[in-house]
Amino acid sequence: MPRLLPRLLKALQETPLTHSNSKRVARSQDVGSRKSKSLYRPVTVSLPSFHPAGRTRSILLDENPVTDKRVFARHKRLPPRVHLGPRPVVHGEHDVPREMTTKEREWWSSPYLRMLATPLRQCTISKRYLPNDFLVRLAVLRLPTTQNARMTEVLMPDGLEHPKYKRRKARVTVYVPCWKDAVETMRSPGDYLNTSLTRQLTCVPPSPVSLPHHSADIFFSKHLCSHTSYLLRLRVLQELEVLIDALKQNRGRIEFDAHADPTILRRLTRSEFKTFRGTGIVPYPGAVAILVVPPVNRDPKTKLRPRPSQEPEIPSGESSALPDPVHKKALPPLSSLHYVSVPEGVFEQGLDHPPEVPFSTFLPNARVPLYNGVTMFPSPPHRAALHNSLTELLDVERHFRGAHLSSEMRTTSREDFQRTKGDAKASHAFLLLSNEQTVRRADTAALAIALWRLRMWEGDTYADKFGGWEVGKEWRIEQNNRL
Repeated sequence: MPRLLPRLLKALQETPLTHSNSKRVARSQDVGSRKSKSLYRPVTVSLPSFHPAGRTRSILLDENPVTDKRVFARHKRLPPRVHLGPRPVVHGEHDVPREMTTKEREWWSSPYLRMLATPLRQCTISKRYLPNDFLVRLAVLRLPTTQNARMTEVLMPDGLEHPKYKRRKARVTVYVPCWKDAVETMRSPGDYLNTSLTRQLTCVPPSPVSLPHHSADIFFSKHLCSHTSYLLRLRVLQELEVLIDALKQNRGRIEFDAHADPTILRRLTRSEFKTFRGTGIVPYPGAVAILVVPPVNRDPKTKLRPRPSQEPEIPSGESSALPDPVHKKALPPLSSLHYVSVPEGVFEQGLDHPPEVPFSTFLPNARVPLYNGVTMFPSPPHRAALHNSLTELLDVERHFRGAHLSSEMRTTSREDFQRTKGDAKASHAFLLLSNEQTVRRADTAALAIALWRLRMWEGDTYADKFGGWEVGKEWRIEQNNRL
């Protein structure tokens, strides 16, 4: 210390506080000097032949993939982006970002392709490798203890919220099915994990999945399922907020063709909703979900509507589940699937083999989920927050349509809106759209994925024991038999 302090004082005198550091560069400047995110390099050398015919010396003396593997190493390119903003030119860069094509935007707008493209993880219960969006990530949380007390750890959901609000914390985790009933069977009467899962978490050698350095008692919280349900519903509200912010930021920045319809959300009229309920068909191209969310009724005691809130409801007493509100009528199912309209003119009359048959005719008919807001969000404050977010998103859409309409069309639409009566009025059904045009404005597929994960968690995708999306579902049938 006696030798360090004089040198420190001398350095502070030579570098006063008013002197600007020339090495510090603003974030908006010199963006190209950052480290490249791509390892792609063009391979100009062709692969040599390993056949000895015609060779006068060993292949190891020439450039070959054995001794010069860096020359022949191949790396994938950067993924395409929906939008490419202004970017400085960087010299010597082999791979530059590119914008998505129309076909790639169509793929990116599909929530089901996005879910299938997530990284594979092994399910702890079924021992199968599934995409990450079909599973729930559970992390071990160490609880604070007193001195000389035994260390206690508990399983908690991790990574269910949007990364903008909360990022993942734990690195060592396990994955379970996105199904509440299956997670309930993991718990024994003593609130410990069952024997098979405990052997996995305590790093027993025969187990294919293990958590190293976790030899303490791992408790299964009785509030795990209710907490996971809350986080999945919170993710839906967060996706709506992110969607609204993205639409506000991109307002007026993107130009569309005259025939393009980039509408993201709109209300079905009463006549459209009545026709849909009668036929059960969703004849709207690009539809990914229909949400029936009526306004929250007033409280019969206070005569006031509940305030929108995203805070969790803490259960009182020893009950692990939240108290369900009292309803006079039986609640509808959380979701139901409805077929889309079948395109006409696929097969012409009198032709056994038409010249061109669309590939979609060989696939099952697509179906669109309908979500009932009362069952999906049983808590009135949470349902009020959902309704407010949807109405705010409708306001943003109304301003967008008004800005892209001509003066004559804007006057006509205003007159039609004032004259709407009866079945022409808007219903409580919200139609969510996602296609190659809407993805240019904002990502609605993320909201559809959040809704579908909530549907999976509540068990709607596992209702049918002998059908469904999963191949090799014997483990699920065994779980149903245990319930």
